[in-house]
Amino acid sequence: MKTIYKIFYFKISVLTLFIALFFTVSCSDDFLKDELLSDTSVEFLYSSPEGLEQAVVGLYTLNRQLYEDNRWNGMVPLILQAKSDLSVGVTGEVSLYSRLLWGSSLGDFGTASGINKYWVHYYKIVDRCNAIIKAAENLDGIDEDRKNQILSEAKCMRANSFFSLYRLFNNIFVNTEPTTPENAFDIPQDKSSKEEIFTLLKSDLDFAIENLDYATPQFGRFTQGTARHIRAKVAMWEKDWTKAAAQADAIIESGVHMLVPDTKDVFAGDLKHSETLFASLFERETIGGGGEHILNWNVVSESSAADGVVHSVENGGAGIGFMSLNQYMIDLLNEDPNDDRKNSSYYIFDYLYNDEATLPAGKNIGDPLDLYVNHPTDQNQFMLYYGRQNPGVIKFLDENAEPTDRAHYKNIMVYRLAETYLIGAEAHMMLGNETKALEYLNEVRNRANAASKTAIDLQTILDERARELAFEGQRWYTLKRTGKLFDFLSDHMNNDNMNESYPEGNPKDILREYMQNWPIPQEQIGLLGPNYPQNDGYN
Repeated sequence: MKTIYKIFYFKISVLTLFIALFFTVSCSDDFLKDELLSDTSVEFLYSSPEGLEQAVVGLYTLNRQLYEDNRWNGMVPLILQAKSDLSVGVTGEVSLYSRLLWGSSLGDFGTASGINKYWVHYYKIVDRCNAIIKAAENLDGIDEDRKNQILSEAKCMRANSFFSLYRLFNNIFVNTEPTTPENAFDIPQDKSSKEEIFTLLKSDLDFAIENLDYATPQFGRFTQGTARHIRAKVAMWEKDWTKAAAQADAIIESGVHMLVPDTKDVFAGDLKHSETLFASLFERETIGGGGEHILNWNVVSESSAADGVVHSVENGGAGIGFMSLNQYMIDLLNEDPNDDRKNSSYYIFDYLYNDEATLPAGKNIGDPLDLYVNHPTDQNQFMLYYGRQNPGVIKFLDENAEPTDRAHYKNIMVYRLAETYLIGAEAHMMLGNETKALEYLNEVRNRANAASKTAIDLQTILDERARELAFEGQRWYTLKRTGKLFDFLSDHMNNDNMNESYPEGNPKDILREYMQNWPIPQEQIGLLGPNYPQNDGYN
């Protein structure tokens, strides 16, 4: 299963990459932090317990880089959201993925840039995991518990990366050997089988579950809860409902992870609370890491461009509104009038007048902005609405940032217990345990002040996943797993007025079923074996 690492722009000595990962851990404030060591050597990193522990911290730094990529106005970390059935692409680079102008063919720039980034990003992490795992397994004289901690975090990270690659690209190859000068130009000739991929995923995650604790002294590391959550997701892809239910039950019943009482607390502050299973850290002033991201800026409307409104945290901070909630998602949230997820906890539906100096006649401070209309056909009107007044997403809002600053240092939620409940609900439903399924579903709904459901089916679960988890990067995967992606995109992608305004045509007419697998970028195919299979539809 050896492969080349040259696929990832590393045709020259692999030592260049080693040098980039000289990190160690600082425990200040119980956060995982990256600290550059000037006296670290490659030999130290991979031949001592301390070095391997530093290399593990480097994995979290690498993992964060996808969110930190602010090129092209920060489109890269939002591609999955742009391609879902819950968003509307308004303008800016990220909207080109919503329109299927980018990321839907081999020849477009979006594939060569953003889609390529995902392939490179996850295989880069895999290679570093492989190096750490092999070094730890071969290291003599290391305490067994210490070695297993290193192995567990690296294996969990490798599984998460391969799982992401499989769900995105389908035709992937798995490798467990680190890149060396001797194997750097070995070329994969064929994709790995699904059985081979999932055997490795399960093996890595089962090892992590056995050896990781639920609690960690440093927030931002993988824990047993993280590993079990990913293992449950893997089981769902295999339709192993019993395993998925058992993993969800174990997390929920652990006594360590609990839903926070109020939806306003889920994304508040640093995310260091009982619901978080894994977060990517962007804390300010973190040495060697913790860079900025501009996710919030992309998904909050530019309400400050309207008369009577100035930038404020209450209005979502600085926004440009390149992409936001579509009408389908808005209607789902409005289905229950008491659902409080839309009331400035997860989403912001009302931007409030807050500037006396420019307040329009007849308006009052604190009233909702209402100057614009989402007109069905008048493009001038609906573009102003989308840009300035459309409901937005505040899951990435840094409450401590200057309201005028688009760069935020907000920790990003990756996995959380609310999704565990919804995984458990689906798995128990598939096993015929409707009582347990409803119990888990209603835990999430009731926390949001929404009324309990009395019956459950897949549509009910998908609707609740939309309300709870929109823009957290899970929707596209879920619809693909359940075989609903093409139909849901055909029915709901973007909004009708935006779809009809795109000069290249309505993306619902462009959409094809084969697009559920992303194209393997031509740059990568060119570095693989001559018979390596491109995904169907892109040849």
